Amino acid sequence: MSASSLLQLADKDHTTIEQQEAKDAFFAGIAFGVPFTAGGGYMLWGLRRRHQKLLRDRLDSTFYQMLKADNGRITVLQLAMETQLSGEQAKQYLDQKAKEFNATFEASDRGNISYLFHL
Repeated sequence: MSASSLLQLADKDHTTIEQQEAKDAFFAGIAFGVPFTAGGGYMLWGLRRRHQKLLRDRLDSTFYQMLKADNGRITVLQLAMETQLSGEQAKQYLDQKAKEFNATFEASDRGNISYLFHL
């Protein structure tokens, strides 16, 4: 066997070893990366749920306090100002609560709509 043949054979073995090492590194990355990514995603999902629950609890608490203070009468603007929700969000929230608690509506002489929750 000539020297060049030995060099080519050594290069083939070296290339095969590098390819195997690259495959091993790839699969190790997958094996460790996927569970860590899934775990991180689950943690973020849990934090988001906790944040939404705290926001909903704060909103409900403010809503009930406002109802007590004004004998069950509330407007979208009052809720939006007190909770810093947008007008659309406040309206959606009040519409949902109106359905839940069978509220009625009253229009003022200025055209404002009040939600009337019967306490």
